[in-house]
Amino acid sequence: MAVADDALVKEALVALNLVDKGSIGAVGGQKAVRLVERDGTECVLKVVAVDFATDETLKRAEREVDLLASLECPNVVHVESTLIELGDPVHGAAWLEEYLDGEDLGAILARRVPWAWTDVREMARQVAVGLAAGHEKAVIHRDLSANNVRRLTNGTYKVLDFGFARHTLRSGLTVAGQPGTPGYLTPEHLNSYSGGPMPMSDIFQVGILMYTALTGTSPYPYHGNDLEYFDRLRSGSLQPLATLRPDLTQEQASLVMRTLHPQPARRYLNGAALRDALLATP
Repeated sequence: MAVADDALVKEALVALNLVDKGSIGAVGGQKAVRLVERDGTECVLKVVAVDFATDETLKRAEREVDLLASLECPNVVHVESTLIELGDPVHGAAWLEEYLDGEDLGAILARRVPWAWTDVREMARQVAVGLAAGHEKAVIHRDLSANNVRRLTNGTYKVLDFGFARHTLRSGLTVAGQPGTPGYLTPEHLNSYSGGPMPMSDIFQVGILMYTALTGTSPYPYHGNDLEYFDRLRSGSLQPLATLRPDLTQEQASLVMRTLHPQPARRYLNGAALRDALLATP
């Protein structure tokens, strides 16, 4: 696998006329993420290494930038540049996104401190707004883990990383297979339902976020045993929310459990439907 090393990052910095301010997140691998400054404004630089033997990585990066540029929504990370190719032949690509302060939802949920319903409702509403912006354009996220949602210091939630998203109206940009994060997979990821990814798959993953925030534990925790995890996911075997949070109203608990229904058609149909249901549930 090609690696986004310091030399490739330097190429991107020069090409985009940026001042480097250090790494963000993990260092190493096919993608590098850097905090940079352009014309006095902080941005996030993303650099991906491209294997000359395949253009799949480049296509995925192009798709992510195109999707982000098309989604003008306060709850979706904003892309700040077009994608540029590095080298001839191309061995890398880079683009800029807005800098987001705060922290990833994954780090917050890892503290295992149950949230109040009003806080969970607001988080899920904002995430649903971000997803709805994609669903309106036939874009499905497919990998909405807690680390792909960020809470800013002002309380805004932003949906990140549409790199595995599927644009159902542009099949040429579809990633093969079913990407996903253990602990955040859906029954559809296991091919339990035909038709591939769908908006209801994103809703299931919002349900995982809500349930985890409310209880401090995931409805479908992943313990390293794939078969055991898949069996629980296929059968819909989870502890009812009402037994863990008896303080919730029946309407509140039912809303969350509906998002986690094993049958996609029994969930809310898209981000807009979930948003509206949350607004109607005090």
